[in-house]
Amino acid sequence: MTEKELQILIEKYTAGNCSQKEKELVDRVLASYDNKEVIPFDVEKEKAIEKDIFSAIQAQIKATDNKKSFSIDIRQVCKVAASLVLLIGLGYMLVSKGQEYNKAKVAQVEMLAQQTDWGKRATINLSDGTKVTLNAGSKLNFPKSFKGQKLREVFLEGEAFFEVAENKEQPFIVHSNTIDTQVLGTSFNVNAYSFNEAIAVTVKTGKVKVFNTKAGTNNILELNPMELAYFNKSANTLSKSKVSNENFLDWKNGIIRFNDISFAEAANMLSRWYGITVHFKHQGLKNCHVTARYEKANLKVVLESIKFATKGFDYEIKEGNQVLFKGLCKE
Repeated sequence: MTEKELQILIEKYTAGNCSQKEKELVDRVLASYDNKEVIPFDVEKEKAIEKDIFSAIQAQIKATDNKKSFSIDIRQVCKVAASLVLLIGLGYMLVSKGQEYNKAKVAQVEMLAQQTDWGKRATINLSDGTKVTLNAGSKLNFPKSFKGQKLREVFLEGEAFFEVAENKEQPFIVHSNTIDTQVLGTSFNVNAYSFNEAIAVTVKTGKVKVFNTKAGTNNILELNPMELAYFNKSANTLSKSKVSNENFLDWKNGIIRFNDISFAEAANMLSRWYGITVHFKHQGLKNCHVTARYEKANLKVVLESIKFATKGFDYEIKEGNQVLFKGLCKE
C-alpha cells in the first residue's frame, strides 16, 4: 500500500465510507495512538502525526494477527480522528493559501525578454541601473522592475557581460542552466551556450559566488577578479582557476581570436559571430589549424586573411549567408 492509498483510506474512514475490514484496521491504529499533545495549528506536528499513523497502518497490514477481534474506547478514537481531520484540513488550507499567495506574487512580476540573432549583439539597461551586454545567439529574461523583490533575478541562455549596480540589500542572481551566479555589485562574464560542454563564469571586478544547483550547497565557489569558474556539464563538476588576460571579453570589444584552433572550431565561431553557416567541401579541412586575431573586421577580411595564411585553402560565399570552405591546407 502506497502513502497515497493510505491517505485515501484515512479519508474514507473519516467520511464513514470504508469497509468493515478497513474500519477495523484504522480503528486499531487510532486506538493505539496515545499522543495527547495535539496542537492543530502546528504544521510540523501535523506532519509527524500523519507519518506516525501511516507507519502504524503499514505495520498493521503486515501483521499476522490482523484477523483477531479487539475492542477500543470509541471516545478516544473519535478524539484522535477528529484531531487528525483538523490537522490535515488545516495543513491543506495552509498549503493551498501559500500556493495562491506565491502565484499572486509571481503574477505581479512583469517579465521582459531580449534576444539576439547570430551575428548581432545588444545592450540592455535594467531598472536597477545594471548594464548587460548580450552576445550573439543569446537570450535574457528579466523583470521590468526589481521593486518589492528580495532578489534581483535574471535568466540567461547564451553569453552576456554584466555590470551590476551595487545594492547590498538586494543580491543580483544570474540563473544559467544549473549554474547560479550571485553578486551584490560587480562586473563579470557568463558563457552558458547550450551547445557548449561547459559553462564559464569569469570575474572582471568585485567578487561573485557561483553555485552548482544540481550539487546543493556543498558545491559553491567564490571568485575574485581575474578568476574563472568552470562547470563541466557531463561530469557535473565545478572548478576554479586563474585567468592571465581579459581575452574572455574579446567578443564584447569586437575582437575575434583564433588561438591555434581547428578550422571546425573556427567555423563555429564565425557562424556565431557573423550569422553565417559554414560548409566543408572536404572533411579533412576541418582538422587544419589557424591562429589569428581580428578587431571589428568584416567577414570578407577575415576569410581573405585565413586564405592568405593557409596554403591550399579557398572559400566561396553563397546566397543565404552560406559559406563553403574548400581546398586543402598545406601546413
